[in-house]
Amino acid sequence: MRHLTLKALVIPFMFSLLGASGTVHATETDADSSLYRAVDVARQMMNSQDIYDRILAAGALSDIGDAQALVLLERCIAIDDIVIRRSAIDTLITGTHPNSVNLLFKAASENTEVLGLMAESLASIPRDDMGDLLASALDGGTDFVKKHALQALVRSGSTSEDAAVRALVEAKETSPVIRAYGSYTLLSTGDKSMGKLMLAAADEATNPDIREVAAVALGLVDSKESRTALDKLAAEGDKRVALAAVASKAALGDQDAVGQIIQIIGYGPTMEATVMAGSLKRLPPAMASQITDALLACCPLKNDAATRLLESWGWIAGDASRVYDWGLNHKEADIRMQTIWLIGQRKDEGAIERLLPFLKDEDPGIRGMAAWSIVHMTGHRYVGGVAT
Repeated sequence: MRHLTLKALVIPFMFSLLGASGTVHATETDADSSLYRAVDVARQMMNSQDIYDRILAAGALSDIGDAQALVLLERCIAIDDIVIRRSAIDTLITGTHPNSVNLLFKAASENTEVLGLMAESLASIPRDDMGDLLASALDGGTDFVKKHALQALVRSGSTSEDAAVRALVEAKETSPVIRAYGSYTLLSTGDKSMGKLMLAAADEATNPDIREVAAVALGLVDSKESRTALDKLAAEGDKRVALAAVASKAALGDQDAVGQIIQIIGYGPTMEATVMAGSLKRLPPAMASQITDALLACCPLKNDAATRLLESWGWIAGDASRVYDWGLNHKEADIRMQTIWLIGQRKDEGAIERLLPFLKDEDPGIRGMAAWSIVHMTGHRYVGGVAT
C-alpha cells in the first residue's frame, strides 16, 4: 500500500514585456522553472481516474490556492469512506496555504469524526498552528481522540494548551491511560514534576498501555531512577513497552541500546522493525544519523521499516543527503516515493534538481509526489497566468 503521508525565502519574479502582443514572460530561477513544471504535472493528474492520484495532485495545487483542488479535498473529506477521508485530511494537514487551514478547521467543527482523524494525523504530522483544534479534541472527545490529540501536542512542542492538558490530568473522570498521556505531554513541555508520575506509571502492573507511555516519557528524565525503570521495562514481554523503553534508553546515551535499535530495524520482525524505525525521531539527531548510516550500510531493510525510517527523517535535524542518495536510487517504488516526500517535507530546495526526473516517471504516484514536493517547497513563489 502506498505511503501517502503528506504535510519563506521569497525570490521576486522579474518581468519583461516582449513584442506588441503584450505577453508577459517570467525571467525565472531554476527553482521557479521547476515549480511551473510541477504545477503542470499536478494539473494533468487532476484528470486521473485514480482518486488517490487526484488527492495527491490536489495537495500540490492547494499550496498555490487552487480553488478546484480545495473543492476536491473538501468533497473527499465528506465522503463516507474512511480511507479516502483520511487521505484528504493528511493531504490538507501538510498544506501551507491559508485556505487549506481554514478548510480543516471548518470540517472539524462540523464533524467530530473528522476532528478525531485530524488529531490522529497530527500525532504523526505535527503543526504548531493547530493548538485550538487539539484543545477542543480534549474537551469531550473519546479516549481515542484525546490520546492522539495529546500525542500531537507533544510533537508540536507547544505550551499554549498546557492549562487544558492539566485540567484533563486533574479531572476525576479522566481515565488512567489518558491521565498518563496528559502527564507525558506536560513533562515534554517542561513540567519536571511529571517525572515522578511517570516513574509510578512504569510500575503499573495491569495496564501495558500505561507502561508504554511511561517507557516513552522516561526518555526525557535523565536520572538513576529513570534508567533503572527503563531497564525493567525493556526486559518485559510486551513488545510495545520493551521497544519504547529501548529507544528511551538510547536517547539517554545507552550505547548498548543503540546497538539493539540497529539490530531490530535491520533484522527484526517487520512490526518491531517498523515501530523502532519510527522511534528515531525521538533520539538526538547525531545518534539518529549514526544509526541510519549503519543501517544503510549493513542491511536490506524491509519496505515497511524503510518507509518509516524515511518518515522519521522528516523531523530529524541534520544532513539527509545520504538518505536521499539511498532512497532515490532504491529498486522499490514505494521507497523512492517516500524519499521524494521527505525532500518536500524537509523543504530542502537544494535537492529540487534531484526531483526533476521524477516529474516524468512512468509511475503516476511518483510523478504526483514529485509535483507535491516541489510545489510544497516553492509554491509561495507561484504567480498565476505567467507564461513560462
